[in-house]
Amino acid sequence: MPKKNQLADLRRLISLNPKDMRRQAPYYIYEKPDVVLKLLFGLIHSERLNHIKKENILTLMKFIMEKHFKPPLPQWLIDELNRMIKTDKLSGIDKAVILSAFEPEELIDRLDGFDEFIEEFTDYRETFEDFILEQLLSNRSRLYDIYKVIVEKSHPDALIAMIDDLLGSDDEEMLSFFETLTYHEDPEVAYSALKAIELATTQEAIEKLYSISRLNPELSDLAEESYISMIHALPEPVNFEPSEPVDNKTEMKVTLIDGNGAMSVYIGKKFARNSYTFSSLLLKQSEGIKDIIVLTNLTRDAFEEIKGEYLSHLRYYNIPQQLLIKILNHFIRQTLKSNRQINSDFIILKNMLNWKGLEPQQYYFCSREYKPIDYKLRDLQKFPFESWWLYSDDVFQLLKPFRDKEIYEIPDDVYLEISEIYLDYAKNEIVPYTELCIDIIENSGYKNYTRFIRTLYTIRDEILNTEYVPADSRFINHQIIRTIYLTLENLSMGFDSAEK
Repeated sequence: MPKKNQLADLRRLISLNPKDMRRQAPYYIYEKPDVVLKLLFGLIHSERLNHIKKENILTLMKFIMEKHFKPPLPQWLIDELNRMIKTDKLSGIDKAVILSAFEPEELIDRLDGFDEFIEEFTDYRETFEDFILEQLLSNRSRLYDIYKVIVEKSHPDALIAMIDDLLGSDDEEMLSFFETLTYHEDPEVAYSALKAIELATTQEAIEKLYSISRLNPELSDLAEESYISMIHALPEPVNFEPSEPVDNKTEMKVTLIDGNGAMSVYIGKKFARNSYTFSSLLLKQSEGIKDIIVLTNLTRDAFEEIKGEYLSHLRYYNIPQQLLIKILNHFIRQTLKSNRQINSDFIILKNMLNWKGLEPQQYYFCSREYKPIDYKLRDLQKFPFESWWLYSDDVFQLLKPFRDKEIYEIPDDVYLEISEIYLDYAKNEIVPYTELCIDIIENSGYKNYTRFIRTLYTIRDEILNTEYVPADSRFINHQIIRTIYLTLENLSMGFDSAEK
């Protein structure tokens, strides 16, 4: 067996695209963390770094340092950080990414030139305000990097002092930065950021305050009071309607909604030359905005690869911004109804895209005339219909005594009770699913989905028609049978309830 060479394997690893690097890292890294970290520091100085190599090195270093190095830091690591700060092979942002693995208190007394680096990083322009403005004006996606590198790693007292220094800023970019800070976990930081927006007294400040009043329950009352007062003080009319897309650089795709009430959203945009942002959201009817991923400063190749992998697993439909905002508003409402906070990454993404009109709203469907269709069983075997059976603890409890039975052995009274449970589920859940799917498909630009849309309309009306009994609707009858069959299958495998 050939002898392993960690340095050579690290060189191979950092040359991979970022996605493959993350997947292959466990196979390429086998030495102790301190050995690997020393080699990575060495590669910074010895390797000819392109964008991918540098991004991979920073990702690996930050992961290793955050996971394996706790205070007090070893002297050799302090020495390497001192050398790293002085190199001209990394930008100020790159160095800040590495240093963000540690709390400032761990470095300030031991790292030579740490104070000077921070001062240079934030004040090499006339003010910190100029720094943020220049970053966001050149590439708005850097709002995410500023938040992650500076804000998340700074002590609340330092953030409050920073906000105090920025009081009086009224540029829209600065107000977007302040708005992200109103979602900080420290209430004093959030309150200080709100006050900074109030002092701007501009139309943009009113819009930010309105957004906070609708999306941030912790500051809702204060923000509402402020924007109402400001409306009376400013002569300009206020319009909170969603704005139309101003460019064609933003891709927006969504899936249809499955039987768990879940759907995925993809948003991609080019913000600057060879600087792309990939973002995805998982939306769920019971929880609202369940998860969000934002990847910034991707090269075109890295962006296309991540996008291709992500979109390959499900069918996505292009939709206009106006419909996506309408969908997001519904799931924002579901988030707040379930007593969950809006994720700060979502607010950052909103401000990166400069989207207006995001607020909790019920989803309203405008029914159109259509010609009913005699859909077939093969139609119901396609997504999302095949996922619209009921995974319910009530059904589990009813079928437990028949765990080892076949579906035809289920007593009529149990079958009828399950039918009633499914009908309630269909009216409360499936009807909104059909409406959302209709809107998505009709706005997607596809012309060959007439049968699909007519099937959705027909199923919706069958569920809403109180004169129907299950046997009269192929969809309802089919889903009741599938609900019983699949629940029995789960019971036979040892599952006693539908609890996830």
